[in-house]
Amino acid sequence: MKLTYEKHLAATVLTLTGELTAEEADRFQRDVRENIVQFDSNVIIESEGLTLIDSVGLESLLWLSDELNRNGFKLQFVSVPESVQRVFELTRLERVFSTHETVEAAARSLT
Repeated sequence: MKLTYEKHLAATVLTLTGELTAEEADRFQRDVRENIVQFDSNVIIESEGLTLIDSVGLESLLWLSDELNRNGFKLQFVSVPESVQRVFELTRLERVFSTHETVEAAARSLT
């Protein structure tokens, strides 16, 4: 798993590539805590390079969403691969996670 961050006006864009599984979940949460200080901005996850997600990976995304919501911010997803979108649908998380085609569309939905 690889994470990169880029600050924008409306949000922090987190690009997630590789696998988000039980083996990577602790590192994901630790890395997010270090880079999104005090969860003080909206977050857009660019997930085009996300190749695999398991139940622990989903829990990590829910954790991030909860932390952001607690502080008055939102989590959005961009370029969700079909396989990951299917997991969102099977777990009914498409009701929780807002997905968009582009970072610009996600940013517009936050204003």
